[in-house]
This record gives sequence, structure tokens and C-alpha cells, in this order.
Amino acid sequence: MSIFRGSMQADAPQAPDRDASDDRWFQPIGLPTRSGQTVSTITARRVPVVRDCLAVLSQSVAALTFGVFERNDDDTRKRLRDHPVARLMRDPNPRDSSFEFLATMIDDLAAEGEFLAERVAPYTSLEQLWRIRPGDYIIEKMSDRSRRFRIREPGMPERVLLEDEVWYIPLPPVLDGLRGRSPILTDGREQIGAAMALQAYANSFFGNDATPSLIFTHKGNFADQASKASFLSAWTKWFSGRNRHRPAVLEYGMDVKQLAITPEQAQFLETRQELNVDIARLWRMPPHKVGILDKATFSNIEHQGLEFVTDTLAPWLTLIERSIAKHFLAGEDGVYFEFNVASLLRGDIKSRYESYAVARQWGWLSVNEIRRLENQNGIGPAGDRYIEPLNMTPVGVPPDQSRGAEKAIAFLRESVAANGGRPRLKVIRNAA
Repeated sequence: MSIFRGSMQADAPQAPDRDASDDRWFQPIGLPTRSGQTVSTITARRVPVVRDCLAVLSQSVAALTFGVFERNDDDTRKRLRDHPVARLMRDPNPRDSSFEFLATMIDDLAAEGEFLAERVAPYTSLEQLWRIRPGDYIIEKMSDRSRRFRIREPGMPERVLLEDEVWYIPLPPVLDGLRGRSPILTDGREQIGAAMALQAYANSFFGNDATPSLIFTHKGNFADQASKASFLSAWTKWFSGRNRHRPAVLEYGMDVKQLAITPEQAQFLETRQELNVDIARLWRMPPHKVGILDKATFSNIEHQGLEFVTDTLAPWLTLIERSIAKHFLAGEDGVYFEFNVASLLRGDIKSRYESYAVARQWGWLSVNEIRRLENQNGIGPAGDRYIEPLNMTPVGVPPDQSRGAEKAIAFLRESVAANGGRPRLKVIRNAA
């Protein structure tokens, strides 16, 4: 056995020495793509459109107000400001504010496809939520289809947490019944890899003074490899630094030809623009939110802002609201957690005031409610009154009664006008 093993070792090819300057031996950690780029959530953030999409999503959700409400019936609800879940989301732990916690949550969901937080002292008034960084845990599936989380944080001993000890949100559709689906690593890996390749090409192109690759031809030969290297070194030195764009002289009948295609021939800008739009689709992000304004106009930019709330943010908000209801509000009928998106749906001041006028005129908003929407104080009990047009009649009223009401309204208006703003009462006595 030892002789056979020795012969195998003798016949096995020897691994070449690794050169630290050779990129072939040292590649970044991540998933390779057809473009030759290795994509991870860290390298993907170097693409500006990816970074902008993650920032817009996380910061937009974190900036929203939220609360816990109790619905008493179909028409009334009450805000529970002192509910334990409301206090927990306002102050999740001694280190993070609600903005930081929610922004990190959305960032993890949008990049990694999942979010995990440890529940410290669960089911008590002192409960805290501590986010666990993606990559620091392994999810294991138990025989009863529940999940178990093996935590391996740097500088801390390994520990195992069960489902009731964590708050875990996977981004659907869930892979293998365990982990969420990452928009970067699963769905958009090839598109992001192509954008990274374009970015690397641009950096290399401009790092070379925007000069395409050249090839030299001549009928003779160099004396040896050293003379060839000396010529190439002299040419590079001549066309770099302060000598860039200076004229040069070729000897021995040499000729120079351009080898690489130009960015115009490769449609560099058009390809990069289309890739940016394609990447923004991974998060259903309106192009104008990430600085792509080619097709944006003053007439449709407000409508696109509304679509950002209804089509882009709404699924993320619903995912968090339903997860809070499942993990923190189970068993409390009629109690729910909700984000307030009214501030994002507000148009310009003219459009808002026109909509307030319609709502006030037709009786579904009071003066105090309108002032609260504008972050202003109420005007007292008089501002809680609702008004409605006098010429409205209930459905099903006979035409004779409806015409009688119209005559009464007309008489009231004429009497007000004739008496200086005071109505004149008309008493009708019975003939008997």
C-alpha cells in the first residue's frame, strides 16, 4: 500500500507556485457569473444603481410613522400608544433607534433575502430585538418542519436558538422551506455581474488614459525577449505620465494598429443604461428614484411617485406588518400593526387643498382632521363638525318629497338674502 501510494504521489502533477500578482489564484468570495465577475452582496453594492435601490427602499420604510391599533367595529379604531409592540418597535434595543433598526431590516431583506433578530426576554415588558448579521447563522430544518438557528458570531461562543427565540422574516418565495430568496444572489446575479464588468472595463479604460490597446507589427524580429520587453517598457513610459499624447517615432518599419474596440463601438453607454434599468426592476424601483430621468417628465413624475408607494413599498410594508402580527400579536383579536404612508401620498399644496375642499364639502373630513393631516393644531370642538350639501336627499325618497325639500331650500336662501343674512321664518297655520 505504501509503495502504491508513493507511486501515485510521484506521478501526480505538481501544483504550480501561486503568484500574488496573478488574479487567477486570488478571487473574491461570491458566486461567479458569465461575465467573469464574482457577485456577492458586498461587491454588488459597488454598483451605484444597486446601492441606490437598497438605500431608497430602506430609508423610505424607516422614515414612515407606525403604530399599533385596535379595531372596535367597522367604523372606529383606537391607537394603542402604550402597547408593548408599539414600545418595542419605537425602541428595539438600547443601541439602535427605530429608524436604524427598520433601515437595517429592509436592507437585509432586499439584499440577502432574509432578516433575523434575537428576541431577548421575549413575552415580557422588557423585550429587546438584536439584529444578527447575515452570514453569522445557519438555518437547520427540524423533523417537525420548524427551524433552528445556529449562531456563530465573531468573538462569541456558538449557540442555538429556536423559532420562538428569534424574529425571522424570509423574503418569499422561500427556498427549500428554509431561507428567503435574495434579489442579488439568486435573481439578479447575472445582470449585476454584467454591470460590474462594465464598471471594471470603464475603470481600466480610463486608467489607461482612455487609450485603446495597441499592437505593433514589423518585418524583423527582436534579438531576444529582453529587448522586446525593453521596447514595450520604453513605449509605456513615453505615453504615460507627463508624456501622454506626445508624438512618437517608430523605427525599423514598425506599424501600430488598434486592437480593442472603442466604447462607442461597444455601445458602452447604451448598454450600461439598459443594465441600470434592468437592475432597478429587481426591486420594482421606478427609474427616477435612482437618478434615471430619461423618460421622466413633469407630468408623470408625480404619478410615478404614487406608483412607488403602491407597487414598490406596499409589498415590503405588508410583509413586515403580517410578520409582526404572527410573531408578536398572535391571540389579540382586532389588534394590528400598521405603517402610515399618507405622507408619501401627499401631492403639491394646490392638489392637497383641492382634495381637502372636496372632502370637507361632501362631509367625510372635518376641519380638525384636515389640520391634523397638515401637522397643525385643531381649532377646538367646532372643528369636529361635519357638513354636507343641503340639496342632497337619501336614496329612495319619493320625487314629491324631494321637490318639496328643494323648494324649502330655495325659500331659505331667498329669505337669508332678503334679510341681511338672517332667515325669515314663515308660519303656516291650519285652516281649522
